[in-house]
Amino acid sequence: MKKRMVLLSALVLCGCMLIGAGAADAASQTQLTRQAITHFQQSPPEEDTSYPGYPTWKTWQIDSCEVFPCRLIEEKDIWELIFTPSDDRSRWICAVDLSAGKIITPLFNGSMWKAANNQLLLETGGRYQLCDLNGSLTDVSIPHTGHVLAVDDQGYVLCQYPVPRTVRTDSGTMPYTFHQYTLLGPDFTVLQDGIDQYYNVGQYDYSCDSELFYNGLVAVRVGATDWYLPDGGPWPRLYFNSKYMFIDRSGKTVSSSRYDEVSHENDRWFGCHGTTEYLLDSNGNEREQANYCYVPSTWAENIVEQAEKDGLRLSYHTPYRLNIHRDEFCKLAWQTIQTVNPNINLPELAQPFSDCDEDIVRQIAALGIVTGYEDGTFQPTRELSRQEAAVILQRLYTVLYGKIEASPTLYADNGSIGVWAKDSVYAMRQTGIMQGVGANRFDPKNGYTCEQSIITMLRMTQKA
Repeated sequence: MKKRMVLLSALVLCGCMLIGAGAADAASQTQLTRQAITHFQQSPPEEDTSYPGYPTWKTWQIDSCEVFPCRLIEEKDIWELIFTPSDDRSRWICAVDLSAGKIITPLFNGSMWKAANNQLLLETGGRYQLCDLNGSLTDVSIPHTGHVLAVDDQGYVLCQYPVPRTVRTDSGTMPYTFHQYTLLGPDFTVLQDGIDQYYNVGQYDYSCDSELFYNGLVAVRVGATDWYLPDGGPWPRLYFNSKYMFIDRSGKTVSSSRYDEVSHENDRWFGCHGTTEYLLDSNGNEREQANYCYVPSTWAENIVEQAEKDGLRLSYHTPYRLNIHRDEFCKLAWQTIQTVNPNINLPELAQPFSDCDEDIVRQIAALGIVTGYEDGTFQPTRELSRQEAAVILQRLYTVLYGKIEASPTLYADNGSIGVWAKDSVYAMRQTGIMQGVGANRFDPKNGYTCEQSIITMLRMTQKA
């Protein structure tokens, strides 16, 4: 989240660089830039926490010029420096390597993004170039002579371009120019063109999150054949008849093109078709979803209410009846630790996983409660199975209370329980923290819901 919000702040400020005219003396700009590098080498950029949740860095004043630093590539100490003279003339930006003390890009008036493979995407006067960390520049072509809205953390690019059309109005038809979008891969190949609407951007939302994909998917409207612009109003909204579909990072369409509306909450995609809502997984597979999933089941309501009063809460809008994700289970485990033993001796955070750098996940991993996969991923939004939940619960119990003997009474479906999970399943049965599903069955491969997870964590705290 921090990287994303910092990049958003940089995009906003970089956009301001397009304002202003005139050109300061190039030698003077270079001199001020080198002074800024020396300053930030001696006094590293300091985070500005004035706006919680939207961290940026504090500016520095030099010779009536305000300098705003923004981190581009953390692991290589590459920064963007934005210079704004007090006379509002000759603003410029550049990328610098603070460790090496060198200027990487030309000093220019335009915009800059981190691209794939530790390259930087530069824009000035409508011209786009890729710059490597040695300063070599390569021209890049943007489809439809459009302009870049955002580049995400993996180098995917979202572009926007104007489209003239004849649209319907309440009083007839009229010529009207609106915007469509193009999604490019990290190598600037076109993944999807002619996008009518991009989830989280839309026709009139000019901000853009630096995460273009959620759970590996993006929702787009494509293929409109009819456009309607209501008469009147200071901010007319254009309506079109295309439906949402989902595409993955390869540009492959992984769902039908039939969703009237989509939403993304709690790291889950939802699509609505008519009056029916569907939950979609990372492959675009859908399953019909009751629209009351955010209300606990009757049997769980009172217990969940007590658990949340005790500090076991996933979010303000918890999807109680949906299967819990791996990172969500880590959050509950952390809350349980803080409830039972807030002064626990904590080891240093584990190294970030390739797909997850959340501090809570890293802390739970450092305690040995969760592990990643052989490929270095954690798969934070993967649904947790019941037997996987049992393993994590046993490790959590061991951290909090010590080892527990397994129950000698076997479930009827014992043969379906993974060998790696059996000790944990029966240990949790012995404690009473996690039981079966009825008829002496454990149902090991089925999902574990958020409300079930909250309740088992409450039972864990009650063992203290």
